Amino acid sequence: MNRDRGVRAGAMRPSAGGAAALCFFMLCACSADDASVTVERFHRMSREEIARTLRDIHDTTPHLEGRIMRVSERFLDTPYRRGPLGEGPSGEFDTDPLINFQAADCTTLVEQVMALSLEPDLDRAGQLLQKIRYKGGKISYLDRNHFPETDWIPNNISTGFLKDITRLVGGGQTRIATKVIDKTAWYAAKTEGDLAGFEKALPKERRRRLARMRELGARFQTQRAELPYVPVDVLPQVLDRVPNGTIANLVREDAPDKPLMVSHQVFLILKGRAWYVRHAALAREVEDVPLADYFRKYASYKWRLLGVNLNSVVPVRGF
Repeated sequence: MNRDRGVRAGAMRPSAGGAAALCFFMLCACSADDASVTVERFHRMSREEIARTLRDIHDTTPHLEGRIMRVSERFLDTPYRRGPLGEGPSGEFDTDPLINFQAADCTTLVEQVMALSLEPDLDRAGQLLQKIRYKGGKISYLDRNHFPETDWIPNNISTGFLKDITRLVGGGQTRIATKVIDKTAWYAAKTEGDLAGFEKALPKERRRRLARMRELGARFQTQRAELPYVPVDVLPQVLDRVPNGTIANLVREDAPDKPLMVSHQVFLILKGRAWYVRHAALAREVEDVPLADYFRKYASYKWRLLGVNLNSVVPVRGF
């Protein structure tokens, strides 16, 4: 989903042909918190401190790329927890909070960084976050952008928060991945363990809510998803075209036993002359990993990584 500004072993460097782009990226990086200085993390701060820090980041960092760098840096070391955000205390199936600085998974990290980088006021950033997380901004489990391929990416592009830059980066080497997404089957496979906040409810109540979730999920129809991606072996050749703070959605091959094809969401971060993956690492914490090291590990995975779909965050006004 840290702190070394220099070029580390195994970190990919932009190509020599990308000198102009490199200069631009370095200018953006200069507005970020200096990596040699340890900055206070959001998960150790009070809400009032977070609000002041967010306002300061916006006041001193005019470029969105720089704000994404600085805001996401404040999430480093945040403990990983799957599904730390929900629909709040009135949620029908998930009562986890609407915003959470104490834990993150890959998608909620990306969502919260987006909202906080776009909006300097913490309360308004929380409102913006719900427009990023839910189709039409309607806070409900069924309207949450659960599937990156059919919900999260296309819905955030249509609302103007994201731009797909995959083809701009990959050019003629861009490929297309497809998969049939069966939401009904996904809902049908839900168990009581997928209900959040009802651990103390009576068994009858948990069974009722689970039955209701499955019933509502049966209304969805299958969808054929298509995503452009830059092949993982091509990515090192085109890094000079990648804006700092780009969101990378990891696209896997179509597997019958997998409900989706995007398995992870990360930020691509340029620090000095080295590229890193900033992400919420499963069962660990939010961390920075040299980009080459990060993608090298997938070579041995049975579920093959095809490449990355790339999105840039778009400045918004009057959301």
